Amino acid sequence: MRRRRIVVSGLLALFTVAAAAQHVTSPEEAFGFKPGTDRKLADWTQLTAYFDKVAHESDRVQYQDLGKTTEGRPFVALTISSPENLKHAEEYKDILRRLADSRVTTPEQAAELTKRGKAVLVVTCNIHSTEIASSQSAAEFVYRLATQNTQTVEEILNNTIIVLVPSLNPDGQQLVVDWYKKYLGTPYEGSSPVVVYHHYVGHDDNRDWYGFTQVETQLTVDKVINPWHPQVLYDLHQMGSRGPRIYLPPWVDPIDPNIDPLLVSTMNALGTQTALEIAETGKPGVLVHGVYDLWSPARHYMAYHGTARVLTESASANIASPIEMPFEKLDKGIGYDAKVQAWNFPDPWKGGTWHLGDIVAYQIDAFFSIAHNVAANRQRYLANYYQILKHSTDQKYGGPYAYVIPVEQVDAASTARLLSILRRGEVGIKKALSDFDADGKHFSKGSYVIALGQPYGAFAKTLLETQQYPAIREYPGGPLQRPYDVTAQTLPLLLGVKAIEVKKKFDFACEPVDTISKPTGSVDQGKAKFGYILGDTSNSSLYALFALLKNNLHAYRLTGSAYAAGTIYRPSQPHLREEIDRAAAQWPVHFRAANDPVAGSRLEVRLPRVGLYQSWVASMDEGWTRWIFDQNQIPYKRLVDDDIRKGDLAKQFDVIILPDNSANAITKGSAGRGGEGNEGGPEVPPEFKNGLGENGLAALREFANTGGTIVTLNRASNVYATKDAPEVKNVLDGVTNRDFYIPGSILEVKVDTSHPLGFGSPSAVPIFFEQSPAFDVHGNARSIANYTSDNPLLSGWILGGKYLVGNSALAEEPLGKGRIILFGFRPQYRAQSEVTYKLFFNALLYAATSPSKDEKGGNQ
Repeated sequence: MRRRRIVVSGLLALFTVAAAAQHVTSPEEAFGFKPGTDRKLADWTQLTAYFDKVAHESDRVQYQDLGKTTEGRPFVALTISSPENLKHAEEYKDILRRLADSRVTTPEQAAELTKRGKAVLVVTCNIHSTEIASSQSAAEFVYRLATQNTQTVEEILNNTIIVLVPSLNPDGQQLVVDWYKKYLGTPYEGSSPVVVYHHYVGHDDNRDWYGFTQVETQLTVDKVINPWHPQVLYDLHQMGSRGPRIYLPPWVDPIDPNIDPLLVSTMNALGTQTALEIAETGKPGVLVHGVYDLWSPARHYMAYHGTARVLTESASANIASPIEMPFEKLDKGIGYDAKVQAWNFPDPWKGGTWHLGDIVAYQIDAFFSIAHNVAANRQRYLANYYQILKHSTDQKYGGPYAYVIPVEQVDAASTARLLSILRRGEVGIKKALSDFDADGKHFSKGSYVIALGQPYGAFAKTLLETQQYPAIREYPGGPLQRPYDVTAQTLPLLLGVKAIEVKKKFDFACEPVDTISKPTGSVDQGKAKFGYILGDTSNSSLYALFALLKNNLHAYRLTGSAYAAGTIYRPSQPHLREEIDRAAAQWPVHFRAANDPVAGSRLEVRLPRVGLYQSWVASMDEGWTRWIFDQNQIPYKRLVDDDIRKGDLAKQFDVIILPDNSANAITKGSAGRGGEGNEGGPEVPPEFKNGLGENGLAALREFANTGGTIVTLNRASNVYATKDAPEVKNVLDGVTNRDFYIPGSILEVKVDTSHPLGFGSPSAVPIFFEQSPAFDVHGNARSIANYTSDNPLLSGWILGGKYLVGNSALAEEPLGKGRIILFGFRPQYRAQSEVTYKLFFNALLYAATSPSKDEKGGNQ
């Protein structure tokens, strides 16, 4: 009897230990509250600790630190599936790699692989940090998959591998939670941060899916999307508070014709099925086929790689604080009226209180619906994935044979960047080993060829071709429907790289290109008696100039007839060669030795002292400008409203930049929230509310009057170019969107290359026009770039080009001893428009340029 009692006790103890070992911590246990609770948020430190803990407690979850964010936080992903699937994850990755390439996998082999493979669902959360709910929902996704044993969960775990990225912007997630908690219980509770919520690019972190500039984008592409070859990507977002409660595909028109029709049908079906299953829970306000199009790869990288993107946009609360939204205040938008029942919006929400928990509940329903759909149709998704990428390889829907990037280019760095973008997107590139001819054109050895008959040829094509955005009318005979987002992304135009379309197949000797090496410069050998000359034809030339000036070396820009205007001359001085060698090692420029005196007219230039204005109405353009400066080691200082209002600016700065923002945001600030789509929200604290005001504007006028330069970018130019301005006025002021509208297109302007702002620029330049002004220039003001046609469109969409012809895109207006330089476009648009960087950098250098007293050349 005693022995039996001992055995039973031992079994009970073992059972107790086993049960304890199987316990998985819930989010509520870890955080002290359930995700979605009003006014409660888990920050990134808490979330990553929780995910790591669950991975140690559950054999269904693996935690991986993929790298560091911009600010040094862990960027993580969770892989979730059955224990058996996780053991064989690399085998399943290999199956998907083989399914992605019909050049190495026959249809018969693909059929066998689809039987063995597991469908991959990537889930991406919280790229826009004020859209905070999905970072909280992610904890619920993980916990339920780690603990539940329902038939649905078992089917998901057995048939799919889920790769969950709980935040695509961890730095912003932490920033928003910290801001929210700081003002919790105050009149400012639920307001959005007054700075961009990604360190550099704010909301534009979801417009970086082909530029690949930010480390978070690179980590997601390199370590999640590319290696896993997912069949579906579920992307969780939030929208404004006044519309539907949740949106899903089908997308509205237009759809980029480079996206495979079978993939479009997949997204339509999956979105509609998910909408139905959310509606079956009794939740109202579900919209399909509204607002969001499928046009730009800036948001849809995965759609050019065979992956169905399912976007949900949920109505927002005030971060984690509930809001009251009466029915009569609900709004309307593309494809919906939130108060009216329609085929794509059958059950309007009746208004009331909207909670963070409501957002989380809709997201959980959507997630499990999508995951179960993928699991239940595993073989269909795998088979379609193979077919979609085979269509691209076979060029089923036509198109040119290839694009050729000639070896002869103006800017080696921009060319390398274009090629690197294509390689990061897994586009195959070949390099010619000898000269060849194609479509009646001759190309030199070393040129690059991108044949479009390959799995990701659609990605290359959409980036290399010019866009022809369709003119869709709101109704037959009605006005044109305004695009949702930008309409053009032609990288050869934006980067200033020559890319030639070749329609017919051709043969050539070649080798594959795996990586794109960073180009470097060169220096003439031997002694340079009178210094060095640097041609001013590329951005790299100006980066090198900034570097040389930063080391207390003065330089000149030549204006005489013997040299192209703007040519850079650095006279000889001790240790100059060391500085020149360093610059040539960093940038692909060629320094020519000046062995004879360099005579002729010139301008002396020193390092400009740059001030960059940071409005408390957060400007993504300000962030992009900082990123470009930091990447290229251009020194600057940030200025906020109080800094400018203090005055005496000329003692610290030569030039002050006002980045793209509305004139009201700059001059008056904003009492409301700065977050996307959250109109009418709580006020921000008073120290962030009022903009520059009259005192700030007066300080800027004093700065210019005493010799300073003010540079205004895009809409910021409207601070000065009002319709009543005497010398530079915005001719588009007061013109309605029904008559003129360009939300984001590439236009052509003619540049005065004899002016210091135009030094080194081509005479005809593509610019990125996005809700920009255009200037009528009079009096002492001068236009440096002009529209010479009523149809300057190079790529994208234009309405009302007649308003542009004969007007200016870049003007200089004298003000006292100084000047205002007004850009009617974004010269550094999303760090993509490298072809117009030079105009921007010239504006900065112009502020620190003066006529030279010595035009004899020689040692200085």
